Amino acid sequence: MNQLTQIIKSLIRKSGPITFDKFMEAALYHPEYGYYASGKARIGKGGDYYTSPCVHPAFGEILSRFISRAYEVVNAPNFTVVEMGAGKGFLALDILDSLKRNSLELYERLIYSIIEISPNIQEEAKTILKGHIHKIRWIKSLSDLESESICGVFISNELIDSFPFHRARFKNGELIEVFVALRGEKFVEILDNLSSSALREYFEGYDLDFENEQEVEINLRAKEWLSDISRVLDKGLVLTIDYGYLAPELFSPLRMRGTFLCFYKHTANENPYVNIGEQDITAHVDFSNLIRVGESVGLNTMKYTTQGQFLVDWGILDIAERYSGEEKSSDIPSQKNRMAIKNLFLPELMGDKFKVLIQGKNLGYGAKTLYPPSPFRISFQKGADRYGFDT
Repeated sequence: MNQLTQIIKSLIRKSGPITFDKFMEAALYHPEYGYYASGKARIGKGGDYYTSPCVHPAFGEILSRFISRAYEVVNAPNFTVVEMGAGKGFLALDILDSLKRNSLELYERLIYSIIEISPNIQEEAKTILKGHIHKIRWIKSLSDLESESICGVFISNELIDSFPFHRARFKNGELIEVFVALRGEKFVEILDNLSSSALREYFEGYDLDFENEQEVEINLRAKEWLSDISRVLDKGLVLTIDYGYLAPELFSPLRMRGTFLCFYKHTANENPYVNIGEQDITAHVDFSNLIRVGESVGLNTMKYTTQGQFLVDWGILDIAERYSGEEKSSDIPSQKNRMAIKNLFLPELMGDKFKVLIQGKNLGYGAKTLYPPSPFRISFQKGADRYGFDT
């Protein structure tokens, strides 16, 4: 039995059953033994899961194009990019490499702030980003920015899905909560009254019908997160990329057990009570909640779309063509870059699974000029083995 398991069991013995939110916070963010805080999170081929920056540098290049356009729209003397949950810095590396190549003026003027809670991961990132280290400011949390008034862009990629969440179940028309308890030395789940009225209030305004025994995940922390961003963002944009849905699809009765999963060595499971501190725990993001919370704190919704459509709109096909041309004069297999880039935007791969939400603050007329016209609309014909691009 590892140390973190002992710590959680001691907490339950002392205080009684705990919410899943509290269990997950310990499992992922305990300062010494948590999966993320300790630096045990493993991303990539030899890790527990992939993220888009692991697939191909084109993803970071597209974000650099977005940042360059944001720089023009925000039009402020000091421009800051804040990447939240940057991990080992692979996305930051691709963004900064691209800006240095293609937008040198912006590269020289910007401040790139990285928020990463793990000191161990920060040290690894400093090695990866050594070529840009003079551009980077390291921050432990959003609270460190409280005294600032930022003009620029806040970006996150696969961050919110790992925020601790509550789990609840609809039973005979009532919402009850899943708690983590002990039976002897074994973790067990029990049902009890809600730990907070905010869990019931979460669904107010949603026109949804829930089945009896349907389980849901409720992320209350996203509200605080967006509120913190809005408080320090004077003028600019928030770009959120993650897997999830709008509320009607996310809370469909087709998902009777909710969406939460654990990932360990590229294998998914539904048991959060094994490999504690050694595996990831996630749930799909409720983008309807991010939109309504954003509107309530002064962040206007500018665009919600799939990752695939976002990448196409900002020029992924041009980048793919450029890489294909470079392959002809190199030793790289001709299909390697092409297939990696397709993984990012094709619907049945990462293109539809991940969504993109763009929110803005105090942009005025510039908000209308930010997003480029879509050159193609990605479509996927079910039952047919082909993809199309509709004008």
